[in-house]
Amino acid sequence: MRDEAATGRDRWFRRPLTSVLGLTALLLVAMVATDTMGFLSTDVGGKIATLEAMDRGGTLSPDLGYWAVDADPDGSLYPMWSTAQVEDQWINVTTLPMLLLALPLYAVGGALAAGLVPLAGTVIAALGARTLARRLGGDGVAAFWIVGAASPLTIYALDFWEHSLGVALVVWAVVGVLDASRPDGSWRSTLLAGALFGLAAAMRQEALVYGFVAGCALGVRLLVSGRPVAMIVRGGSLAAGFGAAWMANAAVEAALIGDTTRSSRSTNAASRVGSDALVRLEEAIVTLGSPFPRTSLVYLMLAVITCGVLIELGRRVDGDEPIRPIAIAGGVIGALLVFDLLVDGLGFVPGLAATTPVALLGITRLGGDPDRRLVAAIAIVSLPLIFAVQYTGGAVPQWGGRYLLPSGTLLVVVSTVALTSAAGRRLVRAVALVGAAVTLAGVGWTIERTHAFADAMQALADRDEPALVFADSFLSREGGVLVLDEQWLAAIDEPARAEAAEALTRLGIDEVGFVQHDRGDEPVVLPGWEVVADDRIPLVSGLDLRVTTQVPIDR
Repeated sequence: MRDEAATGRDRWFRRPLTSVLGLTALLLVAMVATDTMGFLSTDVGGKIATLEAMDRGGTLSPDLGYWAVDADPDGSLYPMWSTAQVEDQWINVTTLPMLLLALPLYAVGGALAAGLVPLAGTVIAALGARTLARRLGGDGVAAFWIVGAASPLTIYALDFWEHSLGVALVVWAVVGVLDASRPDGSWRSTLLAGALFGLAAAMRQEALVYGFVAGCALGVRLLVSGRPVAMIVRGGSLAAGFGAAWMANAAVEAALIGDTTRSSRSTNAASRVGSDALVRLEEAIVTLGSPFPRTSLVYLMLAVITCGVLIELGRRVDGDEPIRPIAIAGGVIGALLVFDLLVDGLGFVPGLAATTPVALLGITRLGGDPDRRLVAAIAIVSLPLIFAVQYTGGAVPQWGGRYLLPSGTLLVVVSTVALTSAAGRRLVRAVALVGAAVTLAGVGWTIERTHAFADAMQALADRDEPALVFADSFLSREGGVLVLDEQWLAAIDEPARAEAAEALTRLGIDEVGFVQHDRGDEPVVLPGWEVVADDRIPLVSGLDLRVTTQVPIDR
């Protein structure tokens, strides 16, 4: 009787609706624990500020405005990094679809309600992983919960960024490509898949790569299986669906901004191919495998070893070779990570393998199943192309290889489907628990960071100086909506500081707070100004903000 009851509860737990509700509740609890006026990424500060500006103005225009435009018409002192001046608008968004989707929610419940959009993205991505796993012959339960609750997508559900939605769209597009690759597939599947890839690319740059690789993989499979006509028809419908979504987004951008922002970013990304080869190699290793936010040779070697350990575990689990030495090596790396967290506190874990370790277990288990090979090929072949075009300089301060998230999700599906023996399932569960522990640390870091930055930015806004000048425009962008109301500028080098001194004089401001990270250096002083007070504002563990009150020397 107890066995029957347990079986009933197990079936209840595995139902899609129950899983969705359970995951949603779990993510909601974590999201409510964060401070929505603080962010995991400075990019989100610009997005939340834009939502606030759109809501205040009752318009779909993402114009932030600029309080100092008369003294700084070219915006060189604008307090948000990567703000573009488009005619008379000041734009700090790279994509519009997510903002337009979230705006009605923001109008009702502010940033917390808008956060339901990335949260929904993670849930939809987990459902996509479940569906894809079932297409490959698995039950999809493990894939759903690993992707939703024990992977980087758990973290990106808590920050107003496009990553979770982008992954959701890519995963469901791959479902369509897989369906179209089968003998009973149709052009309708690829038309929809192309539209999903196009919409994903309107939000995430790397979706262009995944769409291209998926199209090539589909074409090769259809051609090799002797279906050239199907290759032409379905490949054409994939391209048509992509083109329709891409052009629709471009039309919206042109109408609301006056510029095609996403197309421009894609062109810039393409122009970077092959540049900074050594930096790209280093950052490829970090984003693929590193458990540590470090780029020295020792930590790069540990990242490579982490990947090797996980792949070897998956290879040996059902064989005659001993698994214990490899497991011990993995335990040593895990102990080093725990030690690093104890010494330096919570922080970013930048590598995909470190945050989604299940993803690498099934890489050696691709033989014998063409469907599994197709999905794995899309995930793996995309990686070097993404390494070639991803933005450099941001590998360490990110969670879980954010450009590689679709690959990680697809490989989680492959691993859970490929390792179906009793030993394989035990290995998946054990490694998934490690990923869940890392994810839990990431949730803790997100909560800590959002509260710390929100408090620090509010403390800056409450200061008595009529204006603040930041030494770092990334730091000032952490202010989010505060930037709309406060008289803030950013001056990142000596020429900019001289320009800031002149602009402040033209604006009639004779007292300013200069904000910089406190690293024990001498304070930065504006040319022709002097320091009259020196304060500290707590930020995160081991790092404070230093604010020096400055006035003109001849005041």
